[in-house]
Amino acid sequence: MIWSVEAWRGAAALLVVWAHWAVPLGFEPNLGRYAFVGVDLFFVLSGFVFAPSLWGGVGPLLPYAVRRAMRLLPAYWAALAVYVALAAAAGKPLLYLPQHVVLAHLQSREMAFYYNPAFWSLPAELEYYALLPVLAWVCARWGLRGFAAMLAVAIALRIGLMRAADGTAQNLAYLALHHLPGMAVEFLLGAWAWHWGRQAEPGARRFAAVLGVALGVATVLLYPVLERWAGGHDWKNGQLGGVTAAAFALWLAGTAWAVPASPWMRGLGWWSGRLSYGVYLLHMAWLPVAVFFQKVLGAWPALLLGLVLLFLSAEGLHRAVEAPARRWGRRWAQRRAAQKTSVSPG
Repeated sequence: MIWSVEAWRGAAALLVVWAHWAVPLGFEPNLGRYAFVGVDLFFVLSGFVFAPSLWGGVGPLLPYAVRRAMRLLPAYWAALAVYVALAAAAGKPLLYLPQHVVLAHLQSREMAFYYNPAFWSLPAELEYYALLPVLAWVCARWGLRGFAAMLAVAIALRIGLMRAADGTAQNLAYLALHHLPGMAVEFLLGAWAWHWGRQAEPGARRFAAVLGVALGVATVLLYPVLERWAGGHDWKNGQLGGVTAAAFALWLAGTAWAVPASPWMRGLGWWSGRLSYGVYLLHMAWLPVAVFFQKVLGAWPALLLGLVLLFLSAEGLHRAVEAPARRWGRRWAQRRAAQKTSVSPG
C-alpha cells in the first residue's frame, strides 16, 4: 500500500460525504457543490492501485476473481442490508433488491439511487475488475502503444456518449456513460500516473504536480460558472469530473511516493484510507441522524457528531466484515497457488 493513495482515498470519501450532507445540514456548499468529483478521484485511485496488474498481468483468473470479489462485495452486502432494514422500517417497498444484490442496479437513476445514491459507482468498479485481464493482455502484447490506444478509445467513447446521452430519457448512451464505457478514462488515467510517475525524473514529477494543481483549481472554479450558464444543476456539467480526474492523475504521478515526516500525519493517512470504503458505503445511513441533530444543535455540531458516528460505524464494518473478507480472499488465493505448484510436473 502507498501512503498517499490511502490518504487520498479518505479525502475522496469525505468529498462524497460533503456532496450529500452539506445542503441537508443547512450549509451553503459554494465550491463544495463540485464535491461529487470525489467519485472520479476514487476511480483514478483504483486505476493507480491496479496498475501493476495492468502492466504485469493479473495471474490466474480464479484467484484474481476471488480476491476482487472479497474486496468489494462482503462490505457492500453488509451495507446494503443496513439500507434495506432502514427502508423496511420506514415502510418503503423493497424494490430492485435482486438487482442490487448482484450489482446490476445501474439500469436507471431510480434503481441506482433507490437504497443509497453512492451505490451507483460500484458496478463500474466491478466492470473494471472484470475487464482488467483483457486490458493487461493488450499491454503485454503492445506495451505503451496498446495502452495509448486504449486511452484514446476511452476518451473517444466518453465524448461520443456525452453527445448522444439524454439525461431526461435516460437513454442507453446516458446509462453507458455511468458504466465502464464512460468511466474507463478515470481508471486508465490512474494507471498512467503509476507507470509514468515511477520512472519520471524528479523535475518532471514536480512539474506534473504543479500542472495538476493548476488544472484542478481551474475545474473547481469553472464548475459554478457552468451551473450558472445552465440555470442550475445539469448532469452534463458533471462530465467536467473527467478533466479533474486528469488533473488529479498529474498530481498523483508527481507526488504519490512522497511520505510525510510526521508520524501523526502518516497514521492519519493510513487510518483514513482503511475507513474510506466504509465511509463511502454508510454515510447516507447517518444523514437522517445528522439532520435530526442539526435541528437541535445546529449545523456544525451536527456535522461533527454525524462524522464521529460515521467513522465508528465504518471502523466496525472494516473490522467485522471488510478486513476478514480480504484476508480470507488472499489466503484462499495463496492456498490455490500452492496447490497448483505442488501438482505441477517436475
